[in-house]
Amino acid sequence: MFSHWNYRIVKYTVGNEVVNEEVFEVCEVYYSESGDPDSFIKNKNPLNRDTIEDIHAAYEKVALAFAKPVLLWDGKKLKELGKNNEKSDELQ
Repeated sequence: MFSHWNYRIVKYTVGNEVVNEEVFEVCEVYYSESGDPDSFIKNKNPLNRDTIEDIHAAYEKVALAFAKPVLLWDGKKLKELGKNNEKSDELQ
C-alpha cells in the first residue's frame, strides 16, 4: 500500500547487454507507508493533459521535483543521491 506520490527526478540506466546509457527523467514516485520512495513510473509524460489549465497545474507539481534530491534506481530500489548526483553516504 502506498501513502502518497509526487514527481521526482529519477536517474536510471536504459539499454541492453551491449549499450547502456544513464538517463534522468521526471517520474511519478510512490512512497511506502513509512515514507520511503518505493516505486516509480517511467516513460510517462507528466505534461500530457486534457487542458492548458491541467498542464499548468502539472507543471507546478513537476517544478517541485527540482527542489528535492535526485533518486537513483539501481534496478531493485530507489536511493537518494547527494548534491553532485552521487549516492549519499548514509544510503550506500
